[in-house]
Amino acid sequence: MSIAIVIPNRDTTKLCGKLKEFLPEQQIEVWPTIKHPEHVEFVIAWNPPPKSLDPFINLKAIASFGAGVDSILNYEGLPQVPVSRIVDPGLAQDMARYVLSHVLAHQQRHREYFFKQDNCDWRPRRARGDNRVLILGAGHLGQACASLLALNNFTVTTWSKSKRVQEGVHHIFSQDDLKACLADTHYIVNLLPLTPCTEGILGQSLFSNCKQSPLLINVGRGAHLDEGALLEALSQELLCGAVLDVFRQEPLDIAHCFWGHSKITVTPHISAVTDVNTVVEQLVENCRRVQNGQDMLHCVNLSKGY
Repeated sequence: MSIAIVIPNRDTTKLCGKLKEFLPEQQIEVWPTIKHPEHVEFVIAWNPPPKSLDPFINLKAIASFGAGVDSILNYEGLPQVPVSRIVDPGLAQDMARYVLSHVLAHQQRHREYFFKQDNCDWRPRRARGDNRVLILGAGHLGQACASLLALNNFTVTTWSKSKRVQEGVHHIFSQDDLKACLADTHYIVNLLPLTPCTEGILGQSLFSNCKQSPLLINVGRGAHLDEGALLEALSQELLCGAVLDVFRQEPLDIAHCFWGHSKITVTPHISAVTDVNTVVEQLVENCRRVQNGQDMLHCVNLSKGY
């Protein structure tokens, strides 16, 4: 059995070293220099380039290097093998803190005072009373964000296709309920999985239902956002601002208008950075499970996309 790492444009030296510590008996190679692709049975992937998985004719499993799997599931001609993802409790905590920090920063008018400081402008204002948060997506990360916001006295609603029960959090799952909630919410947090049904969901049809000029926080995927619709919604004040941590193209092009937009905060995909130690622990466990003919942990439903 051989392991292939297919993670383009990233230094995988540390990952390889740690994997070899725990799996000294395994041949571990990094794409594109795979000497014997026919020996590869286990692939660790993130944004696999087109055709990169095709030579692995004896592949048994694919393990995502992170919590997301959309780049793998969107691979044209994806091998019909199980796909797993990383589940990191620390990642959920980091995500929840990121979201809470930006909600609080908006409530306390931090961005406004940063601009005022540049102009020596001493005009104090009360903090905003906005406290209703809508989270799109009620999975592991969405629930973590909902819990932390609720603990900080925000009124939190989560929306997903299936029913959920979470203490201190209201849950909705119909389109009608979503439309009604959008009309009354102050913060929209996107944590949906990226599927054909959710691509572009942050667009004109959603923004047109916003009546309170909420702040949008996108920590899902860049492809969830219709960038033109966002700019239009900001100009029409359907949204008061946006915090964007994910983009269709990463790194974000230096000429992109988001960088200099007065109502947009850009962060470089840092809302939840996976700990390599946690990743390696789960990758090693799943590799051993594949060797022993067992099901991997944290497999995704290929038909649902998450």
